[in-house]
Amino acid sequence: MLNSLKYLNFSEYMIEAIKFALRYDPSPNPRVGAVLVDKNNKIKKITAHKEKNKDHAEYNLFKNSDILENDTLYVTLEPCFHDDTSPSCANAVLEANVQNIVVGDIDRDERTNGKGIELLKNKNLNVSIENGVNDFLNPGYKINNDKPYLIGKVATSGDHIIYNEKKKYITNKNSLEITHYLRATVDSVIIGKNTLKIDKPKLNVRLDYEYKNPQPVVLWGNDTKELKKYSSSFNNFIFYVENDEDSFSSFLERHSIKSGLVEGGNSILSYFLNEDMIDEFYYFKSSDTLESGLKIDKTIEEYINNNFNSIQEYPIIDNLLTTYTNK
Repeated sequence: MLNSLKYLNFSEYMIEAIKFALRYDPSPNPRVGAVLVDKNNKIKKITAHKEKNKDHAEYNLFKNSDILENDTLYVTLEPCFHDDTSPSCANAVLEANVQNIVVGDIDRDERTNGKGIELLKNKNLNVSIENGVNDFLNPGYKINNDKPYLIGKVATSGDHIIYNEKKKYITNKNSLEITHYLRATVDSVIIGKNTLKIDKPKLNVRLDYEYKNPQPVVLWGNDTKELKKYSSSFNNFIFYVENDEDSFSSFLERHSIKSGLVEGGNSILSYFLNEDMIDEFYYFKSSDTLESGLKIDKTIEEYINNNFNSIQEYPIIDNLLTTYTNK
């Protein structure tokens, strides 16, 4: 059944591959999901790369499967070309004799980087690319900037309000579900002290599967007056205290956090944007007006417009999601 990810222009079968891949963590390898569909558009099998040093998604899919020429393989990342650390998945596709393949992004690993697709096309397979799938599933994959990869996120009403005490959620349920998928793709969710004190959020993933929850992180500042109280009440959260730590990036690295979703309000978003720590940004905007409440700081919108490239706009019923990447 289709879900909110359809609004990001992902196909039905690629969505199933994404959802299955999110159930596993083969780190340091990327999450990869694969789906086999027959000529009548019926799913025959779904699998993923489940663990480090275990079979890749394509091998798991083809194992003990009845593959027919007119089947279609959907895989969230280009089949690997190399065979130095594992058997080549591109060769496995050729051996399986499946003729149709939809790939979710080119693998930026220099050992593959288009070579797998080129091999399949040279063997006359029907290959198409569904852009953005791996970028969504594995944020920051093969982007080496020597710091954790951070995604900024904000939701506003049509009149630019980000908080209203009478309305818990600014955007619709589909936008909210996409946010939960974003949480499932990252190692951490990052908020500020005020968000913790006002909302008392769980910061977990609430979807149809039991996905791994990200590590909640609180940017506490340097006033430790109430720190003990909140750190004991939220004992699964970790707290960054500016005077007691190195840089925030070093703090995340020390906790083995390689990616994060920044969900805070004006002060937290301003902090991370001004420090040039946000790599991409999700801006959800509802068409509803709230008339009263806390508005988004204009400098945040100005900063995004001046320092980020707008990538795509996605209508989500009465919401609009705009995605950005840092210039």
